[in-house]
Amino acid sequence: MRVLLVGGGSREHALAEALKESKVDLFAAARNKNPGIAKLAKSFLQVEETEVQKIAEYAAGAKVDYAVIGPEAPLAAGLVDHLAAKKIPAVGPTQAAARLETSKEFTRTLLAEDDIPGSLEHWVFDDLDPFAAFLKDCDFEIVIKPDGLTGGKGVRVQGDHFTNAEEALECGREIIDGRIGGNTRFVVERKAIGEEFSLQAFVDGKHVVPMPLARDHKRALPGDKGPNTGGMGSFTMPDHLLPWVTPAELEEAVGILKRTVEAMHKRGTPFRGILYGGFMATAQGPRLLEYNVRFADPEGINVLLLLEDDLGKVFERLLDGTLPASVKFAHEASVCKVLAPPGYGTNPKTGGALAVSAKDVQAAGAHLFWGAVEEREQGTFLTSSRAATIAARDRQLSKAEAHVEDALKFVRGDVSVRHDIGTESLVAHYTDRMAKLRPARAPRKT
Repeated sequence: MRVLLVGGGSREHALAEALKESKVDLFAAARNKNPGIAKLAKSFLQVEETEVQKIAEYAAGAKVDYAVIGPEAPLAAGLVDHLAAKKIPAVGPTQAAARLETSKEFTRTLLAEDDIPGSLEHWVFDDLDPFAAFLKDCDFEIVIKPDGLTGGKGVRVQGDHFTNAEEALECGREIIDGRIGGNTRFVVERKAIGEEFSLQAFVDGKHVVPMPLARDHKRALPGDKGPNTGGMGSFTMPDHLLPWVTPAELEEAVGILKRTVEAMHKRGTPFRGILYGGFMATAQGPRLLEYNVRFADPEGINVLLLLEDDLGKVFERLLDGTLPASVKFAHEASVCKVLAPPGYGTNPKTGGALAVSAKDVQAAGAHLFWGAVEEREQGTFLTSSRAATIAARDRQLSKAEAHVEDALKFVRGDVSVRHDIGTESLVAHYTDRMAKLRPARAPRKT
């Protein structure tokens, strides 16, 4: 099989490694020439990932059998549609189906129209006057989200990013004046109280096959402080759940994904690819915060580390519409920690040198996945985005986390790392906080 992989981040490097284990001939296209992917690919087209016509022509010239789309931007730009015009199938949704991620208003409307559970009370604004009137009468906490894509950094949560109506109004003004998310519309949701979890699933248009749950960490600093980022790290547990999510709640969350896929099929815009639901476990059950229409980054790395089935074969069955009832993942924990430039999330410091040996990382029991770095004759240098991810798996969470920390000792360079991700103390903090919301339920051991 000849496979095109689009994207140059750590998530895509992990995908490349998994696909090479499937013995495919790999072709790559991305804005940055990821050194890990470049070593695995037969050829590498360095191109903006939204230049979808150029990528489709490259795929046709390489005579690929199918494409795997990593990031959201080319999906939003209609890359899958351009590939389909050249008779190349893709693991990823069409532009119309990608609206589950590219428009928060679209998703909330779909959930409401099809009476799909787990949604949040919401309102949509594109003008400050009605928003000001809403705030005047609002007696509960809210979350403000630009309607479009913001790279995971556009959400503003009351109590974290703003505290009162005046500051909330300023958030709305920033979205409208700056066209954050690509337009002037924003969604306001009633704030959900609980603990987050990420549920990713393979989807072939009709069938939904879930992967192990993961916990992402968006905030830049330890203790979940600081600005939002694209993600500083994540972990999974050996039982594929999380300590604050019950099997029944997982089943309910999977049911929400299935109902959504049914609704998309009914609308004539079937979803095919990876559907990722960002959920909040609450005292009332799981609540959907948002959908993404591709592997999460870095949570996608967690599940790819645990995957025991042949990824290439899984993708082939996804494209054929014949996904199996389940896909096999190892019953181990996994931990990812991101290497980011200092100031990532607000004002990243670029240009710093970064040195880390994949052999040293491997000797520590971990894996190195390169991200948005710049390779020069003098070495490897930081850009404004996440430079790399170090990840490990083991039968116990504490051991997987220890492997990552051992590997981090070999990193040379000024980078920002969330050392607390995957630690037993942080997991216990989340578990205890959730137990206080529903004290009748005893927390599971980690």
